Amino acid sequence: MVQNLSDLEIIGLIIKGQKKQFTVLVNRYQQTAYKLALVVLQHKYDAEDAVSEAFIKVYTALPGCRKETNFKSWFLKITYNCCLDILRKRKRLQSSAGLEETIERSSGENILQDMVDREHKEALWQSLNELNYEERAAIILKYYHEASYQEIAETLKWPMGSVASRLSRARDKLRTRMKGGKADG
Repeated sequence: MVQNLSDLEIIGLIIKGQKKQFTVLVNRYQQTAYKLALVVLQHKYDAEDAVSEAFIKVYTALPGCRKETNFKSWFLKITYNCCLDILRKRKRLQSSAGLEETIERSSGENILQDMVDREHKEALWQSLNELNYEERAAIILKYYHEASYQEIAETLKWPMGSVASRLSRARDKLRTRMKGGKADG
């Protein structure tokens, strides 16, 4: 079954002419890329455009994909770069439109706890929106997608040695904002 193959094995099939196998990679990484793009761009349609553009770029670049490439990191880096292209084109960050879509609504039996959980998530997203797009992306990559420091460095084009300190500063800013304060920077 093709779904059980590794990314590089699927890429090999695609390069050998089985173009339809690209849908397996799309199914694997579409949601991850969309969530990253939504956090960076803060707009549903822009995020969809960035992900579509990233898949097109990846598809055309597959023949040059090296065997040692971590496809997920490579794809997220391309997605992030597509987001930056959109940000450059629009020349301004938009407000939190679209981010609320990523907040999952629980439907448990304890309505009071559900309300508290929802308020906490909304406060978290609101505080996250106050960070710059690189800080938001780093936090989402690390804590939502469980990316390694290496993957974060590659995706955000940060020097490997600065990932931990930048992520720490972003966490500190987020923590300060969650407590109702304003963080410098």
